[in-house]
Amino acid sequence: MDMLQQFGLNDQQARLLFSMQRYLVKNDINVEKIPVLKKKKAEWLDTWEKGILKLLNQSEDDNKVNLIKNEGDLKRESQFIVNECKHLKTPLFLILLEASLFAPYFPVEGFQKSFYEITVMDEKKAIYVLRKFSDMLKINGKIVERYKKSFKGSIRSVSGFYTKMLIGTSLGAVLLALTAGLATPVIAALAAPAGLSGAAAVSAGLAALGGGAVAAGGLGMAGGMCVIVGGGTIFGALSGASLGAALGGSADYALREGAKLQVMMKEIILYAQKDICLAQKMIQSQREVIKQLESDLSELRFNEKENKDGIKNLGKAIEYLRSSLENSEKELEKSYIYKDDGEYDKKRSHGF
Repeated sequence: MDMLQQFGLNDQQARLLFSMQRYLVKNDINVEKIPVLKKKKAEWLDTWEKGILKLLNQSEDDNKVNLIKNEGDLKRESQFIVNECKHLKTPLFLILLEASLFAPYFPVEGFQKSFYEITVMDEKKAIYVLRKFSDMLKINGKIVERYKKSFKGSIRSVSGFYTKMLIGTSLGAVLLALTAGLATPVIAALAAPAGLSGAAAVSAGLAALGGGAVAAGGLGMAGGMCVIVGGGTIFGALSGASLGAALGGSADYALREGAKLQVMMKEIILYAQKDICLAQKMIQSQREVIKQLESDLSELRFNEKENKDGIKNLGKAIEYLRSSLENSEKELEKSYIYKDDGEYDKKRSHGF
């Protein structure tokens, strides 16, 4: 299986993820006590949801997809998807990961910068909802806190700037700052469905990015995948996607996705699934991505004056990805289980 596919969600799984994210925001709006802020949050949710629906409704099917809006329906849809996944629980872990790291109120069309600077979701109340989601997905609820702690640690180890910001700052604020840095046309275009263009593409792309996803079609993928999540978009560089151009527009994208790859390696591949073979393949793919991006950087340097900003951003992005790779290699080294003959055990366990 292609590495990019390891991070893919199909249409139903993507719909469940975005529905859970919507439910988190709706719950936050319901407990908001300031009337003006409550109204603005509701307006933001409406704008974000419209962008997500543009992404989900790309098929020629006349039956339009809507997000799931009540808890009972979320439980039923989760049960259906759990049954469909059977023993391969990777999509379930990915859904919970992106729900756990979702930080709403990031830049979308029609909202002033000041709105993003003062508005965050109540993380304590969100944890309660996320534990409900973990129950729906048949995953131990403790992993929600593990995801958050691991992601914060990953950001700290990869980035010197955000190390200072993380001191006394909520994870939601850090995630919001990172996502706000991705609001560029080139990254929005990468995240948008292949069938959209112009304002519709930017709207859908920004909505998807904030939800931790990139449309699979935009990365040249087919085969039933709707979106790529969990940091997996980095592997789009191996499928012909213009990732170098996107990272030349914002190194923060590499920071966020690289940190997620560390969480994927530590908490899902090694801790939950104990899949040493997949961990080795992922590390090899990360090396290939960095090699490809270094080649892209060399090409930019042929015209250094015109590509000054792109060279700076792509160079920083490569640094972030190298650091992410080194940390993932360390996690793999720690996870080797030696037998009596000195060889490590490659047995897989897809349950948790």
